[in-house]
Amino acid sequence: MVAVSMQSRVTITPIESIPPTVDVKHIDELSNKARAFLYQVVCEDGQIAVESEVQAELANCDVVKFTEYYRITVVGPHASGHVTA
Repeated sequence: MVAVSMQSRVTITPIESIPPTVDVKHIDELSNKARAFLYQVVCEDGQIAVESEVQAELANCDVVKFTEYYRITVVGPHASGHVTA
């Protein structure tokens, strides 16, 4: 599942095992916009535009617990925080 902005990409990948060193956030810890975005990406599975504020928020997440665990990867020049692979 991929979301794109003008110069970056947010990838949301379901994972089964959680490394002990990653930060796991629950969906309820995200802003309303980030929750809505994540729900849309997971349910529609395709390329979806991402707002810069949502992108910045997700750049600070390693894994989000939603219907399952999802690794969040933000790649691009406007990514703030850390980038996970």
